[in-house]
Amino acid sequence: MSSTHSTMEQIRRHFLEVGAEGLSDHELLALVVGHGAGGRAAQRPLGLAESTLHRAGGLVGLARHDALHLARLPGLGRARACLLKAAFELGRRAAVPAPPAEIPLRCSAEVVEWFRCRLQDLEHESIHALLLDGKNRPLRSLKLAEGSWSSCPVDPKVVFAACLRQGAPSFILVHNHPSGDPRPSREDLELTERLVRAGRLVNVRLVDHVIVSRGGSVSLADRGLL
Repeated sequence: MSSTHSTMEQIRRHFLEVGAEGLSDHELLALVVGHGAGGRAAQRPLGLAESTLHRAGGLVGLARHDALHLARLPGLGRARACLLKAAFELGRRAAVPAPPAEIPLRCSAEVVEWFRCRLQDLEHESIHALLLDGKNRPLRSLKLAEGSWSSCPVDPKVVFAACLRQGAPSFILVHNHPSGDPRPSREDLELTERLVRAGRLVNVRLVDHVIVSRGGSVSLADRGLL
C-alpha cells in the first residue's frame, strides 16, 4: 500500500470515528482534493492541503477565489479546483437554501440573507438579478455579469431580455462591494436609474437594488432611491 493511500485511509477512518467536526482544516481539505501531481511530499494529501491553505489565505481565501484562480495553485489543477469550489457551493446552498418559490418576498432583509453567503466574500464584483412573478415570488436567480474589484458593467438589454424570457414582470438587482463598504456608488445610482427608465418601456419593474458586503448591506428601495 502506498503512503498516499495509507494517509487517505487514515483520514477517512478518523472521519468515520469522530465526524467531520473532529477533523482539522487540513484533513478535510485533503479528503476533497486528494493528492497532487508528482510524488514529492508537498504533493501528498496533507502536504497539498497545507500548501493550498497557506497560498490561498486559509479557508476564507479558498471560498473567495474562483476555480480558475485555484487551478493555478501548485499541485491543485483544474479538476481538484472544480471539486473544491463545488464543495463550497454545496455547503453554501445547504446553509442558505433558496427562498421558497411559493412565498412572496416581504422585505430587503430576506434578499440580503439569501445573497450574503454567495457574494459578500468575493474579491470581484458580481451582479445578479432575482426575477419575480406578479406576487413578488422568486422565479429564478441569474448571474448577469462579473467584473473587477471596483466595477462590473451591466447591459440593461441583458437584464430585460432575461425577464421577458422568464415572463417576470419585476426583478431585484443584487451585487456586492468587495471593498466592504455597502454604500451605493455614483455608478450604482446611475445603473439603477437606467434600469428604472428602461423598465418603463418594456413594462418590467425594478423593485429594488440591493448591495451586500462584509461591512453590511444597503437597499436602495429602503433608502428611497428608486
